[in-house]
Amino acid sequence: MRKIYNYIAFKISSTKLFVFCTILVIYQFSLLINLISKPLPYNIYDFILENFSYLSLFFTINLFFLVMIYNIFDKKNFYNYLSIRFSSKQEIYRGNVFFAFVFSIGIVLFITIISILLGSFMSFHNSWSSYFFHQMTGNINLSYSNEAIKLIVQKLTPISFVFITSLFTALYLFFIAMFFIVCNIIFKKRVVSLILVILLNALSKAFDSFGTIAKFSFSKNIYIVTSSAYEVTNNTYILFRLAYWIILIILMYFIGNILTKKKDCSYGD
Repeated sequence: MRKIYNYIAFKISSTKLFVFCTILVIYQFSLLINLISKPLPYNIYDFILENFSYLSLFFTINLFFLVMIYNIFDKKNFYNYLSIRFSSKQEIYRGNVFFAFVFSIGIVLFITIISILLGSFMSFHNSWSSYFFHQMTGNINLSYSNEAIKLIVQKLTPISFVFITSLFTALYLFFIAMFFIVCNIIFKKRVVSLILVILLNALSKAFDSFGTIAKFSFSKNIYIVTSSAYEVTNNTYILFRLAYWIILIILMYFIGNILTKKKDCSYGD
């Protein structure tokens, strides 16, 4: 465990993480300015959710995350293997997977903490705001079921809603980081791996408009407000999405583990 801890510490210290985080905070501040300019009552939970909204996640946070992952898994970091002295290439793989897991959770926590600090003047009362309901019925990139939303707000509080959205966001980021790692094992080129992750995201976005297939897109399994009233009534709207991400992550982990045993454990240039 200490080897993996040292590996994570090395990867974080050897990247331009501070620069990326600074840019991310500036983006969050722009979201804050946009929110407070709205005429509707809002609260801190609305601001946190704005950071994980469809447009923010898939067109901004996702981009920042991929650039950071790209920067972290560079060739010179791989050579740290010699100083950490992993006993096998499987340990290197597990170290990278564990780092991806910690980093994914860390990014979500960072965004949430900064949102709370920036929005500290907002109401923390655990109740649904007018702004939230306006967002759910306005012109948004996803198809929301009004009946499902009514059921969700009866079952969940804003705090639990934020927690669930943050959890699925972290699982999504962890999965695409895992996909990047596996692609790097196969192609040994970070650029190729990055392009494949972008293409996978684009394919998932395309699925959003295709009826039954849309149920398996990334966005549909991050945002519970895209659930049907039937799913909410039967309490499967959270369990299905949790199972979706767990299955994808486990599948990707085993694929990477098998490839690591068969291939030279190089993580690209």
